[in-house]
Amino acid sequence: MKHTGKLLSGIFVAAGLMPAVALAACPPPDALKIEKFERSFRQEKTVSGLDKPLRSEGEVSVREDEIIWHMEKPFDVKTVMNASGITQSVDGGAPVAVGPESANIAGGIAKSMASIMRGEWSALARIFAIDKGAAQGDGDWSVALVPHDARLAALMGKIVVHGCTDVSRVDIARPDGDSESISFGPVKP
Repeated sequence: MKHTGKLLSGIFVAAGLMPAVALAACPPPDALKIEKFERSFRQEKTVSGLDKPLRSEGEVSVREDEIIWHMEKPFDVKTVMNASGITQSVDGGAPVAVGPESANIAGGIAKSMASIMRGEWSALARIFAIDKGAAQGDGDWSVALVPHDARLAALMGKIVVHGCTDVSRVDIARPDGDSESISFGPVKP
């Protein structure tokens, strides 16, 4: 009976320490040091007027100023954003430019998305008001981004980036009520 009491008290002590260990395991969002990566994603979009959310999954690669977003399900669509523009290829076909004016927009989007995924908050401060919330109970952090420009804010709404040792999820809440949530798998070696 004595051993059972010691065992139970040891479990309670360990359980009491576990939240502190979890908090220490997540560095602050400013500590992200990921330059380039590849990882899987799952995306869920809620669109007004549709009964069910739209779901997709695939792989994303982020390099210096380029993002390759390869949706594999439910369709095979590869989107490449870089300073040259935005291209898409469907089912392994030839890349097609998405609008002639896309070069300026794509470069900015690619840089911003890469900065979000890398946690380069100071680079994003020119475009977004940034609120680095307190760590949550499990040690994870979140950073809220709201565009400074009213036109961009009307289009994008609020972006909330969640993570611990890297970005694990990005939630976007648009002013029209539509939203999306993108969850990322671990960074591939």
